[in-house]
Amino acid sequence: MQGPTELSQPADLTSEAKTQKTYRCDLWRGGFEGVLSSGAQTFCLFIAIRYFNAGENTKALIAAAPFMGMFLSMVLLHYASLTNWRKSTWGALPSLISGVCLVLAAWTESLTQFACMVIAGYICRSSLLPFVTDIYGDNYPADKRAAYFSKPLLLSVGVAALSGLIGSWFLESDIKNYHWIFTFLGFCAIAKALAIYSMPSKTVEKTPHTHPFGNMKYVWLDKSFGYVLLTWFIMGFANLWTLPLRVDYITAPEWGIEGSAIFVAMIITVIPETLRMLLIPFWASLFDKMNFVVLRMILNLFFGLGVLLFFVTSNPWVIGMGSALIGAAFAGGSIAWNLWVTKYAPPGKTGAYMSVHVSLTGIRGTIGPILGYWTVNQIGAQNIGILSFLMMLFATLMLIPEIKHGRNMLLKGKSL
Repeated sequence: MQGPTELSQPADLTSEAKTQKTYRCDLWRGGFEGVLSSGAQTFCLFIAIRYFNAGENTKALIAAAPFMGMFLSMVLLHYASLTNWRKSTWGALPSLISGVCLVLAAWTESLTQFACMVIAGYICRSSLLPFVTDIYGDNYPADKRAAYFSKPLLLSVGVAALSGLIGSWFLESDIKNYHWIFTFLGFCAIAKALAIYSMPSKTVEKTPHTHPFGNMKYVWLDKSFGYVLLTWFIMGFANLWTLPLRVDYITAPEWGIEGSAIFVAMIITVIPETLRMLLIPFWASLFDKMNFVVLRMILNLFFGLGVLLFFVTSNPWVIGMGSALIGAAFAGGSIAWNLWVTKYAPPGKTGAYMSVHVSLTGIRGTIGPILGYWTVNQIGAQNIGILSFLMMLFATLMLIPEIKHGRNMLLKGKSL
């Protein structure tokens, strides 16, 4: 990878050419990201629990790793802005490191070494998000961002469902096949780095701040942005603290289900990812045309009902229904989470706004699993499902005053 010589995107590329090249590269990125997503959702915790017999602290740290990366993305963006490197170079570098870590994790027999490499790998995987979103903001037309983004996302969830199913079969035949599964995950991360690196992009905008968390000022300077972030924090925390518990609930012996590798993959990856794949085009069309705040409220209710159904029973069919609702919510939530700041951020501030959003997601995603494991031991799985639903409902009601602002943004977008 070159560094300071990469001052900007090639001058001979038209806006349409930049859009199309970004889209082609993003299709490759989406495919490789799908494999990595299945690893985060299913294989990392499954191997930690079933092969290494990991304790609660280790499980919580593995589950929190992607969110630690989100939190640290703001720090990475700050120091990246001090260089003359392109956004695509900075987006590719963490994915390259992630690949190396996952390959190393594949061939260790120590829980400590496995956990350290997996945690480092998935921290790097998510720390690159502001750079990629910034590239979307630069290279995709404002009224078609969701349409362009939805196709790689569709590919990503389809690959995640397929790789989750195939990987679970390998583990079902011999759990030591995790060596090859994690090797494959590592090479996919390296290939993803190449795809991001090939995207046309500008250099990272220079920061006006003297410290890494200076972008946090937009939380109170842009009151509407800050208020939506507050509601998102409540809703997201209620969702994310149950995320590792879903694997634990159907895997660990204390809950009485003790699902096989195939059952876990079906519930955690295949069912929700299939629903995501089917519904992404529908939600993408709504994102470009609908009041974003109303869309967010609908998605919150889907998440809430899904989590409630997942934990209220040990009946596999009801758990499957909950998983399907969560997948339907993630279909729209993935689009909204990645692109909503493009509706709020002023020109040139997309990366800064995204770094705030990603970092706050990182905070709740890091704290959430730790508190989730503690809370479920205090109140039980059913009650944590009910509590999470009530928190999501409260966050949805908080958005009612913001509907008017969402309507104004929609009208403004149509006038451009």
